[in-house]
Amino acid sequence: INFEEIQRIKNLKDLPEELETTRKWMLIGFYSGQRVSDLLELTSDNVRPANSGVYIDITQQKTKKYVTVGVNDSTTVELIQNAFPRPMSAIYFNRNIKEICRRAGMNQTVRGFKNNPLTRRKEHGDFPKYDVMCAHDLRRSFATNYFGKVETPILMSITGHSKESTFLAYIGANPNKDAMADAFMIRTSSL
Repeated sequence: INFEEIQRIKNLKDLPEELETTRKWMLIGFYSGQRVSDLLELTSDNVRPANSGVYIDITQQKTKKYVTVGVNDSTTVELIQNAFPRPMSAIYFNRNIKEICRRAGMNQTVRGFKNNPLTRRKEHGDFPKYDVMCAHDLRRSFATNYFGKVETPILMSITGHSKESTFLAYIGANPNKDAMADAFMIRTSSL
């Protein structure tokens, strides 16, 4: 999910209450980069003010790592401070994400996996984008959208990845093998 699609989700109006709750959780997910198990456990008690937004303090369930995430997207900060979403199960959240994405016009054909209700198995194929979206796409979008714009160690500390190779594989990026060599040459050129 790219920033333009995120903006379309932000712009959705007059949603039924359950979809509005989902939209709020999606925005927090986009800007916090957390797993759904951590995301949907957040409460306003996890939030504290920051100079240009809010901090979200989380102990990640999977890794047991304590992380603080800074959120400065004005729309998301506003809802965190003034309209924190009510609790929601991951099952309903994943179901509703598809509807939010459909309403946001994310209907281009993409290759992906979709659960077949008859066989109860995932099937690979070409589907409308909204139909293959799930909560984990929020986390992956956070990492992918900020990769190259924010230093990798900062992103890794937020997502909880310990190894850069794992993080790069997660977002489907190839390491820039020349970057370190270039940095070395720049720093040593005046010696």
